[in-house]
Amino acid sequence: MVIVETKGQQDLDVPLKMVRLCQWCEDINKAQIETNFDFVFVDDTGFEKYQPKTFAELFAVFREYKSYSAE
Repeated sequence: MVIVETKGQQDLDVPLKMVRLCQWCEDINKAQIETNFDFVFVDDTGFEKYQPKTFAELFAVFREYKSYSAE
């Protein structure tokens, strides 16, 4: 299950929200095994620039905030 966070305009809260989303995914994946949760952050500028044709392309291109760790 992938949570897609989209933004037309990036604001100061985005990094904090992405850290929290990363933490939530880590927590829920530790608490259960039925569904693996992940996330991707998609900004409007990047979407227009790369114009992914598939979800796999979208997930591969938009890696910002993936290196955030809740620890």
